[in-house]
Amino acid sequence: MAGCVLVAGCSSTEPGTGGGGDCESHYSGVTMAPTWAELKTKLLASEEWARTASARVQHRGTDIGVGDEDVVRVVDLLNAQGRRVVQLEVWRTADGGWSAGAWSQCID
Repeated sequence: MAGCVLVAGCSSTEPGTGGGGDCESHYSGVTMAPTWAELKTKLLASEEWARTASARVQHRGTDIGVGDEDVVRVVDLLNAQGRRVVQLEVWRTADGGWSAGAWSQCID
């Protein structure tokens, strides 16, 4: 999952943890925006996984205890039938912006 899978102009894969050898847990498909509204717009415009019709925020908090980052939201992108296409984690960047990525858990 190296590389940018959400939209053009996003960053490369974030460092990860866990596993040995070639197996490493990591975020992929990371995209960033200066505001939550802009990030949500980018996510909904993406057609990487499938066409998405809406976004549902599952969890909010300071750090909800998932992944490598201080995740502040877990977001489901939904299709037109309301079914989850992909689940993403969202965190605040050092400059106050927003970043989203899909967590890929390494299982040895």
